Amino acid sequence: MNRFISQYKSSTKPKPSIPKTDFGLQNKVFLGLQGYRSGERGRLLMQTHISLLFRQFCKISLVLSTFAFCVNSHHCSSLFRNSQVFGTLCQEFQGELSPHRRLPMRHGSSPIIPRDGRKLKVIRVARISTVNQDEKSLDDQLVFIQQELSSFYQGEIEYTDITSQGSGEALDRIELFQLEEYIESGFYDLVVSEDLGRISRRTRAIDICESCIDHETRLIALNDHIDTIDDDWKDRAMMVTWHHERSNKDTSNRIKRSHRNRFANGSKQNEYGPFYIVPDGAKMVSEVQKNASATDIVEQGFSMLEQGATYQEVADMINDKNFPVGGQSKQKKWNGRLVKTRFLNPILKGVELRNKKKNVRKNGTGRYQQKPSDPDEVLTREVKHLAYIHPDRFDYVKLQMQKRNDVYSRSKSDPLNDPCRNRPKKRTPFPGQMVNCGVCGRKYVFGGHGRKEFLMCDGARQHKCWNGTTFDGRLAAIKVATSVLEIAEQLPEFDNLLLEQVRHEAEEQDSDRQNQIRSLRLKEIQLCQEIGSLIDFVSKGDSSEGIRQKLKEKEDEYREVKYQLTQLESAVGHQIEIPDATTLRNLAHNCLDGVLPFSWEFNQIARKMITNFIVQPVRLIDGGHIELLGRFQLNLAKLYPDDRVGECFRAPLMREMTLKFFTPPQREEFRKAVIFRRNQSEKEREVATALNITQTAVQRAAALQRMMDARGIDEPYQLITEPPEDYSKLRRHKHPRYRFEPLSSLT
Repeated sequence: MNRFISQYKSSTKPKPSIPKTDFGLQNKVFLGLQGYRSGERGRLLMQTHISLLFRQFCKISLVLSTFAFCVNSHHCSSLFRNSQVFGTLCQEFQGELSPHRRLPMRHGSSPIIPRDGRKLKVIRVARISTVNQDEKSLDDQLVFIQQELSSFYQGEIEYTDITSQGSGEALDRIELFQLEEYIESGFYDLVVSEDLGRISRRTRAIDICESCIDHETRLIALNDHIDTIDDDWKDRAMMVTWHHERSNKDTSNRIKRSHRNRFANGSKQNEYGPFYIVPDGAKMVSEVQKNASATDIVEQGFSMLEQGATYQEVADMINDKNFPVGGQSKQKKWNGRLVKTRFLNPILKGVELRNKKKNVRKNGTGRYQQKPSDPDEVLTREVKHLAYIHPDRFDYVKLQMQKRNDVYSRSKSDPLNDPCRNRPKKRTPFPGQMVNCGVCGRKYVFGGHGRKEFLMCDGARQHKCWNGTTFDGRLAAIKVATSVLEIAEQLPEFDNLLLEQVRHEAEEQDSDRQNQIRSLRLKEIQLCQEIGSLIDFVSKGDSSEGIRQKLKEKEDEYREVKYQLTQLESAVGHQIEIPDATTLRNLAHNCLDGVLPFSWEFNQIARKMITNFIVQPVRLIDGGHIELLGRFQLNLAKLYPDDRVGECFRAPLMREMTLKFFTPPQREEFRKAVIFRRNQSEKEREVATALNITQTAVQRAAALQRMMDARGIDEPYQLITEPPEDYSKLRRHKHPRYRFEPLSSLT
C-alpha cells in the first residue's frame, strides 16, 4: 500500500503550464490522413476528401482522388508514406477488411502529434483488484503499455503513471478522480491502459472516454481494440464494458455454485471457532470434533445468558478462564460482539447454516454491503455430533436475547427514532438504570443539573414530571452497599420453624410447577393447531405479509413454550438444597469484596437482590430543601446460584429498606443528641459546646422536636405529593411545555 500512496502523492505534483504558440502542431486526423502546417519558409497544404455518395440509393462506392500541393519536397514524402493507409481505408469501405480485426496502435493508422510539437505526454493506467494479487502485475502492465507505444511512436515520451489497488466496480476510488482531473486539464495527449477494465468495470469508463474527446485527449485500450479516434469506438466500448462487468458476475455465481454444492455434499467450511477441533487434512464436516475443554465454557455461558447476563459479562467470564479466542478472529480477548457471534451460532444446537448473508452492490459508489439473505437462499444441514445445547433451549435463549436487545438496537429503517442515537455505548454504574421516580414512575438518569454523578428524573427533563430533585449517585451507592453488608451481618441463624416454613414453600412451588406444566402442554397443543392452520392457509396460495408475520409470531411463542416446559420438567423432582445463614453471609461478603459501590460490577450484583427501587421527594416538617428518600426490597437469598432458593426465602428474608440519599441538615443531624442532653438538664450553651455546634442550632433542633411531638410522629420528614408553592427551587410545573404525564402503572 505504501507503493500506491507514494505514487498518488507523486501524481499530485503541480502540472506544468501548457505552452501557447500560434503555430503549434495540432492533432487533426481525418479518415487516417494527416495535414501539416509548416513554419515560415513554406507550408505544405494537403487536403484529402473522401466521401461516399448515394450509397443508400445506388450502392456504389465513390472514392475521390487526393489532391496534393507540394512546396517543399521534404514534406511530399509524408503524403506518399500514407498511401498504404489510404488503400487500407478503401478496402474497409469495400468490405474486404473488418474494422474489428484492426489493432489501431500496432498498424499506426492514426499517428499522434504532441500538443507542443516536441514531447508526447502520456498517462499510463494500471490496476489490480485485491491485496492478494502480486504488485508486480502493475509493473507488467506499465511495461506492456510502453512497449506497444514505442512500436508506434518514435519520439520523446513523458509518462505519468496512475496505479491503484481496488475493485474495478468501485466508483469512489481516488485514482479515478485523479485521472479525470488530468484529462480535464488538457495537458496530456494520450491515455493508455491494457484494457478498459483497468480504468473501470462500469459504464463510468465510457464517460471517461467521452471526457477525453471533449478535451482533445486520445484514449486507447490495447487489448480491447478501442481507440477514441475511431468513429465506432463507442459501440466497442459499450460491449467491452458490459463484458467486463458481466465476467465479474459470472465468476461470482460460479464460486457460489461450487460452495453450495460442496456444502450440500458434506464438505467442511473454512472456520469453526474455538469450540471445535478440525483435524489436519480434514475435508468433511463429519471429521470435525467438539472441543472437550469448551464444554464447561459453553454451558456456563448459556446459563449466564439465561439468567439475564450481558454478552460482555460472558466475555469477562471466559477471559478470566483464559480460554483462547481461536478461529480466524483478530481479537486477542473475548468481547461482547464475539460472544454473540459464537454463542448464537446454530451449530451449537447441531444445525449448520450457509448463505445467511449476501453482498449487495450500492450502485452509487460500487461498494458492496452485507444484507440478510432471503429464506429460500439459506442452506442448512444437521451436524448433531457438534451439538452442545438442546435445540429448544438454544432457540429460547436466542429469542430472549433478541427481545432484550431490540430495545437498544440501532434503528435502520427510522434513524431519527433510534433509541441509541447520539448516545455512547458504556457500562452504567450503580444505581443507574435501576431507580424509578416515585412521582411519575420514569427512570432516574445520570447528568442531573449538569453534574454527571447526580441522577434526576427523566420525566422532569421532558417536562412531564414536576420532581426535578437530584441525588448523588456515589453517596447512594455507598449507603446501599453498607446497608447490604449490615443486613448480612445481622442475619440470624435459621431455626427449625423457619426451615420448616421454607420446605413447605418449596413443596408449594413443586405443586405450582406441575400445574404450570399441565397448562403449558395445553398451550403447546393449541399452538401446534394454530401453526398447522396457518401453514395450510399459506400452502393454498395466500402469501400475504400479515399471515407470514402471524405465523412467525406463533412459531416464536411455540419455541418459548417448549423451552419453559423443558426447564420446568427438569426442575421437578430435584431436591432443593436449603443453605444456612452462614452460607448466605459468606456469599454476600464474597460477592461484594473488592467491588466498588459506584461501579458496573456492583450494578449487576444489586440487580439480583434489589427490586422495586424508587425514590420519593421528602421535606422536613419545618420547611427547608426537598430531598430524596430511597425505598427498595432486599433479598440476600437471590445471590444463591439456585433460583428456587431465592423464591423459597422470599417471605422470611425479604427486607423493606429505606435510605436517605442526602446529608440531613444540622438541626436534624444533632436532634436526638440535643434532646438527650437537654433531658439530662444540660443548658443550651453546654449542649452546644459539647456537640461543637452553635447555640442557635441547638434551639432549632429542639424546636423541630417540639413540632414532631405536637403532631405525634417519630420521623421529621413528610412525603411531598405536589410541588410546594413556598419552595422556589421546583418550578418545572410553571413551564409552558409542562404536562404531568405519569406512567400507566402509577395512574
